[in-house]
Amino acid sequence: MKKVTFLLLLFMGSIAFAQRVEPTFSWSNKSDYQINGESAVTFKPGDVITIEITYTLGSTNGIDDSLDFILAGLQDEAMANVDPLTGTWANETVAQPNDYIFPGAEASGVTSGTYTIPANAELSSENANLTYRILAYLAYTPDGGSTIFGGDGASDPTLVYIRSQAEIDALLSIDEFPKEQFKIYPNPVDDMLSFTDTIRFDTFEIRDVTGKLIQSGGYTNTINVSSLEQGIYFVGINNTYKKFIKK
Repeated sequence: MKKVTFLLLLFMGSIAFAQRVEPTFSWSNKSDYQINGESAVTFKPGDVITIEITYTLGSTNGIDDSLDFILAGLQDEAMANVDPLTGTWANETVAQPNDYIFPGAEASGVTSGTYTIPANAELSSENANLTYRILAYLAYTPDGGSTIFGGDGASDPTLVYIRSQAEIDALLSIDEFPKEQFKIYPNPVDDMLSFTDTIRFDTFEIRDVTGKLIQSGGYTNTINVSSLEQGIYFVGINNTYKKFIKK
């Protein structure tokens, strides 16, 4: 009898686990705005962008979730090293009053909307303690539950760099240089940047995202970068470049 009861409980438990199907959600044209292999996206002040969302609703016991809305907007937070996935953010956009867009949507599929980056948005390179993200999420209500706003699998917060056209041009030109012919660590780096390979070179140089020469020197196994401001840089030796992030 105990064995039968155990098997029945196991069977009922497996049914319970199978009852919930979670929604899916992604910013599907994100790669249109990624440059130089970055996971973040780059915009200029005043850019009009298209945010395309691919999604499905979940279900509970075979009953589909009800769709409340899809939301997207540019947010900022005056904090260094904010994680766009887990950081604490104010529930408002850069432009005020809030200018979130709400792309129209059906139960599942693809939807899109246009969004304008504020023309007066501060450049990321001008403030090391400023972090931007595009927040996009699905708001939905499971059968018999409360409304859920985003969360795992139903949101796509993405780190954003606001850059000038000159900065973008410099990044694109650096991206044309050959890379990966030497290795550096740690990356991101606090103070000492090291070369992992036994490689000889006469001089090194460090440039910022605008292409400006920031630091240079002769052959060394390590480079002291503690004086650099937080941001993205490129270290070059033998006419090849490697991107690193200064924390």
